[in-house]
Amino acid sequence: MTKKSDLKVQLLQHLPEHFAQVAAWHHQECERQGLQSTLAIRQQRLLLHVQHNAIPKTIIALQGKAPVGCVSLVNYSYRTDSSVLIPANSANVWLSNLYVVNEKRQQGLGNLLIEAAKKYAQDFGASELWLSAAEFTDYYQKRGWEIVRKTRLGGRQVNVMRINLAPVLLASAANL
Repeated sequence: MTKKSDLKVQLLQHLPEHFAQVAAWHHQECERQGLQSTLAIRQQRLLLHVQHNAIPKTIIALQGKAPVGCVSLVNYSYRTDSSVLIPANSANVWLSNLYVVNEKRQQGLGNLLIEAAKKYAQDFGASELWLSAAEFTDYYQKRGWEIVRKTRLGGRQVNVMRINLAPVLLASAANL
């Protein structure tokens, strides 16, 4: 069992020695999902995550000095038909590439990474976060994500999901 005190999360740009491992994880997951990719493409795209721009970013989880998981935030427009509720003129922030090494799964590490990504996105000014999920829709729904629509990505059926990042205000009119 992993103790949360043993774990830390940091931006990949501050730990360039783990770049190759994260690129390999991204490539492995793309292949598992049946997406067209090469390790060289993953490395090229990941280079953008270690620049000084706010987004895209990759956050890694470390246990000691060993990387044990990662998650990325990317910023792109989602091309779709006009019936979808995604704002057409905005570049949305998407949660992507959530990965935890097999021996550390089911121990809360995915949640830790998601919460770090949500905080980074909020600090960046995002009011909501998006993702697409095929197999793990229930995982995200239990954590407050809502399905906005179903679509196909890379030949697979996926759920496009969203979560609001703005703090919930519970003040009543009498308290204003």
